[in-house]
Amino acid sequence: MLKSFKTEINPTVEQKIRINKTIGTCRYIYNFYIDYNKALHDKGEKFMTGKSFSVWLNNEYIPDNPDKAWIKEVSSKASECFS
Repeated sequence: MLKSFKTEINPTVEQKIRINKTIGTCRYIYNFYIDYNKALHDKGEKFMTGKSFSVWLNNEYIPDNPDKAWIKEVSSKASECFS
C-alpha cells in the first residue's frame, strides 16, 4: 500500500525572497552550464563535468566577473544543482 502526505509550508517574506533567489540562481547556473559546454563542443573541446564547472565557476569565473557576485548570495549548494 502506498501512502502520500500533503505538506504545507508558510514561509516568511524573508524566506520567500531567499527561496526565489535560490531557484533563480539554480536556473541561471544550469543554463550557463549548458551554454558553456555547448561553446566547448563547438570549439571541438571536451565537455566539462558538473564538478569541474562548479570549481571553475567559484574559483575563476566569479572572481574575474564581479558583476556575477550575486551568485554567492545563495547557498553554495545552488551552484551544484545541475550536477
